[in-house]
Formats: sequence, structure tokens, C-alpha cells
Amino acid sequence: MTEQQRLDRRERNREHAKRSRVRKKFLLESLQKSVTALQEENEKLRGAIRANLGPEEAKELLTQTETSSLISSSPGEATKVLDDPDYSLVKALQTAQQNFVITDPTLPDNPIVFASQGFLELTGYTLDQVLGRNCRFLQGPDTDPKAVEKIRKAIEKGMDTSVCLRNYRVDGAMFWNQFFIAALRDSEGTVINYVGVQCKVDDDFVRAVQKREEGEGDDDEEEEEEGDEDRSDAEEKDAAVG
Repeated sequence: MTEQQRLDRRERNREHAKRSRVRKKFLLESLQKSVTALQEENEKLRGAIRANLGPEEAKELLTQTETSSLISSSPGEATKVLDDPDYSLVKALQTAQQNFVITDPTLPDNPIVFASQGFLELTGYTLDQVLGRNCRFLQGPDTDPKAVEKIRKAIEKGMDTSVCLRNYRVDGAMFWNQFFIAALRDSEGTVINYVGVQCKVDDDFVRAVQKREEGEGDDDEEEEEEGDEDRSDAEEKDAAVG
């Protein structure tokens, strides 16, 4: 590899990292809004309990529902020591009660090491049925291989990506999943986990996504044709000079 190629690759990696930070920023902001709404609703419920129960009974009931941390010990162990922005992302996902899993690429086959309650409810699986397994068990006969390949390449390169694909519940029922996967890094920039966020979407959403992807595919073809034309022109000029 030449020095210029190394510089080009370094620049591409910086650009990928920049885009990844932007995507995570928007996702985190959206989750924080959900968290705020949940906290407000929770406070209203606590107020209703205090208003309708006696002080001692209300205190006892509320004490039973309190948790010591927004992040339980399991996600904390699953994500080891994350860089602060990535830790905040995981914390917001859990607090907003999102459907997500955390995987460990340092283990064989990148298995699930944490699954949220929302993920279990969405898929119908129990925790012991998913821990230690690769997420491919959600795939089925009509899952698009191209979408699966896009996910595989993103993991291979340590990049974030999003795809819309068919997944299957434990009972065999199919659902459309807008799937987002992000690499989680430690303070040194090393990928130590991946977080996969699942969002069940309807047919109208899927059609809109497919239409947008078709348009992007046409743009890519046009750029490739223009590139071929440029190369052809350059070759003709070289031939004329020679």
C-alpha cells in the first residue's frame, strides 16, 4: 500500500467516524425526548399514588418500585468500559425502554450478551433462549440476503448501518424490522460491543424505504456510468498523446 493509499484510507475512516457520531447524536437526542416523557409520566403516577394512599402505604409501595441505577448490572457488564458518548447511548436506550440487544464481537460468532425486555416482548423469546446466540435466529425464509450482507459488512468494518428487513418471532410470525446497528467503542477507539436496535414498522413505512433505496440505487448507477465515461476519455487522451 502506497503512502497516498494509506492517507486516503485514513481520511475515509475519519469520515465514517464523523458520520457515525452524527447518527448517534440524533438517535440519542430522540431517545432523550422519550426518556423525558417517561419521567414526566412516572412522576404523575407517583403523585397519584401519594394522593390516593396513606403516607406510609404510598412510601412502602414507591420504595418497592425504585431502582438504584438507570443502567442495571447486566448491561454494564455487557458493555465493559465504553467511551462516554456510547455509554450514554446505551443508557438512553434502556431508560427509554427500547427494543435492543448488545453483542460481544470478541467472543465466537458475536453472540448476544444482553437483551432488553422490549426485545423479548417484540420477538417472543425468553432471555435464556437468546443469550449466547448470534442474532441470525431472527432470520427466516423471506429475509433479504442483501440486507443481511449489509449488516455483516458493517460489523466487519466496525461501522454503523441501518436496514429494513423481514424478521420472525419465536412463533414464526413475520414482522418488518427497521434495524439499526452501531459499534460501541472504548476510550481508545477499539470496538468492544455492538448495539442492535429493533423497530417494528408497517407496510407503508417499508414501501417508503424501498422507494428511497431504489432512487439511491439509480444515483449510484449514474455515478458509475459517469466514472466509466471519465476513464474512457482519459484513455483516449493518453492514446492520442502516445
